Amino acid sequence: MMHSKDKYEVNPQSRSTLSDRLTSYYGNIRSILLGRRSTYDVDETFPTTDDTHPCSFKEKETVAEEISLKPKCLDLQRTLNREAHRTSSYEIPNLILRRGQTFDMSIIFDRVFSEQDDTVTLQFVTGRKPMQSKGTVISVRKVRELQPGTWGYQITGVDEKKVSVKVCTSASAIVGKYQLFVDTIHKLKDGASQKCRYCHPDDIFVIFNPWCQADSVYLEEETNREEYVLNETGRIWMGTVGRFCVRPWNFAQFDDVCLMAALSMMEKSELGDPARGNPLLVVKALSRVINNNERDGGVLIGNWSGKYDDGVSPYAWNGSASILEEFLKKRKGVKYGQCWTFSAIATTVFRTLGIPTRCITNFRSAHDSDYSIQIDNFWTPEGRPRKMMDDTIWDFHVWNESWFRRPDLPDGYDGWQAFDPTPQECYEGVFTCGPCPVLAIRNGDLYLGYDTKFLFAEVNGDRVFWIVDSEGNMEPVYKDYDIVGKFMSTKAVNTISRDDVTSKYKQESDSIEKPEVIAKANKFSGRTDVVIRKPSAADVEFSVNGDVQKSGDIDIELKMANTSEEPRIVDVYMIAVATKYTAVPLTELKDSNSTNVLEPCKESVSSMSLKATEYMSTLDADSHVSLYIMATVKETSQVYIKREIYRVEQPNLELKTEGSAMVGKPFDVIVKLVNPLSVPLTSGSICMEGPGMVKPSSVKIKKSIGPNEEIRETIQVKPRRAGRREIIASFQCKQLCNVTGVVEVDVMNEPQSKN
Repeated sequence: MMHSKDKYEVNPQSRSTLSDRLTSYYGNIRSILLGRRSTYDVDETFPTTDDTHPCSFKEKETVAEEISLKPKCLDLQRTLNREAHRTSSYEIPNLILRRGQTFDMSIIFDRVFSEQDDTVTLQFVTGRKPMQSKGTVISVRKVRELQPGTWGYQITGVDEKKVSVKVCTSASAIVGKYQLFVDTIHKLKDGASQKCRYCHPDDIFVIFNPWCQADSVYLEEETNREEYVLNETGRIWMGTVGRFCVRPWNFAQFDDVCLMAALSMMEKSELGDPARGNPLLVVKALSRVINNNERDGGVLIGNWSGKYDDGVSPYAWNGSASILEEFLKKRKGVKYGQCWTFSAIATTVFRTLGIPTRCITNFRSAHDSDYSIQIDNFWTPEGRPRKMMDDTIWDFHVWNESWFRRPDLPDGYDGWQAFDPTPQECYEGVFTCGPCPVLAIRNGDLYLGYDTKFLFAEVNGDRVFWIVDSEGNMEPVYKDYDIVGKFMSTKAVNTISRDDVTSKYKQESDSIEKPEVIAKANKFSGRTDVVIRKPSAADVEFSVNGDVQKSGDIDIELKMANTSEEPRIVDVYMIAVATKYTAVPLTELKDSNSTNVLEPCKESVSSMSLKATEYMSTLDADSHVSLYIMATVKETSQVYIKREIYRVEQPNLELKTEGSAMVGKPFDVIVKLVNPLSVPLTSGSICMEGPGMVKPSSVKIKKSIGPNEEIRETIQVKPRRAGRREIIASFQCKQLCNVTGVVEVDVMNEPQSKN
């Protein structure tokens, strides 16, 4: 007898939680991929003795055996359907469907099928407590004509006991893991009916579909879909304004662990089952779970201290799969990550689920917790910076954009939605930021979306310098206009070059619209513009020139030009400070104090030099040198204040492959590095990985690498999947990090031997 709909309920005593099942299932994935006993043969049945389980089967009466229509097995045609749904690259062997798109399958019955007397209903069941009222039990019935993006099926062929059908899923279907039941009803001659149910043993996964126009994540250009959904590797921009650093990353969204991790994160987020078809709610919920600041824990623990001995340093990761694998195995936060790592994990998770997603780097990113669009820095009357009082401007900050429609907002705000999985500000009790439309940020519509005002303040703002006396009285003396939100970067489509998206986030500084946008945004900040003290004359022109040599030596000059007809006396104070990319000061390295007499219409220079041997030993690998300058003209009270950043240029890793790359067979990658600095590199290591590789490989460099010395290391990697792959390597040591290299390799399937 067929069970009623309450039989879809998960029995907590007989079934483990989804997180438990995902973790135990993950342990079997690799053995499945290695060719051990498969649980995916269509003629196998799902063993169960629990009569309340939805896949249990019970005959009504033995006398009806010859009349009832019993499904024996299903052929989901996984290979053909996965190719049609662009899910062939997923290492999980199950059928993975992009919603709103048709797929084909066949049902084998125990007797000849009669369209006149037999009715077949497909039941797709998902969620923790499946119920039709919640949309987690979907009854799919035969229709005359399939409607795009709507549940239904058509019979495409009948061959005695075999019935071929074409099924269409809804374009708004819940994303996740489904069980498939086949319910049959046979009409008896006396008007009664015989019902049977069959549960297919394989789970089916349904994900978002950017190729389906009815799906809210639909993305029009095929090249964009290939880049933001299918591309397994990418580039993340780091560094400083004027000296970019490009970090290759292995997103690996098709690796076996990534889809399982995404579903486990969905469970941890406690997002309701019906909400899991809404990309807005999925992005908001999962971006919160990526960081480990919550009581229930998330994937990755942030650490900006420079002390990573009890975990992995943030810059040692080359890809997302290793982090997600450790999260699944240990079920606790992985140590450690920083903004680009959080962003990369988000890109992996959402591409895995089918949502177009990319990393965005904002150079000079303000951390403005009061949304005032004003960054305050403080100095003493003697010209010394009071660094610990300052608002921070990060050298760079990486967040994300995902593409989907916003029916919850007025028209015009569909498209790229910005969100930030890095834990910075606590909003409504949790660390979360976004999603909000990028267009709303550009237009200053801070009341639209989630946390729009915080993201607006990260890319817009002036820096105000204040003099603070011994009693705490403050006076604004200098302003840098439009100092933040520079060179906003993401990987360009189909190339490894940088795509500048600054104009998508903010108006041009000299545009007519810029003041109007700032005035609109100021209504939500509660702050008024400060009035800067004006000097009696501003007739001395200042400019800073400086650079870091390849050796690591730093030379800095402050040029002063007196444009007046009278002499000027200028007091100059400079201090070099070791600083994190988050603008947190660490160690004072060197300072200088000078008084300069400028004759009328003459120039003068105040300079500072810093040798690599003087500062490299005191710097963390992920730190750099910040130079603070304050110059005061005695006669006019003119003030000039500047903060410049000097970062050692990273050398490149050269990678070369040897031998052919075959699935399942190791091959060699040779790594070459030359130390360009005038100091030795110590405690070095090289990490290497790529999409579809068995596991990351690493090599420790046992000896120090002297100035201008070259090293070569050979590392073996073993591919799991065929195709064109990028192998990514990174080198880190006590003095340097984010030293990377990439090589492309064509991985071939092993030729079949001829009998």
